[in-house]
Amino acid sequence: MAAVQDASRNSRQETERARQIMAEAADVRAGAVQAALDAGIPRQEIATAAGTDRNNLYRIVGRKSR
Repeated sequence: MAAVQDASRNSRQETERARQIMAEAADVRAGAVQAALDAGIPRQEIATAAGTDRNNLYRIVGRKSR
């Protein structure tokens, strides 16, 4: 039973660590997309660079489209 408990604890810790990494990466991406939008770069160019559809850009930066 100790092995099961250890494996479960490790799994939960790794899952939380992965969530933190994903949240940090999403914040960095959102900042880069916002900076590009603020610089007036065309949305399609930003979307192509981000590997997404231009309709997702405002979702990435966490706001509703204009």
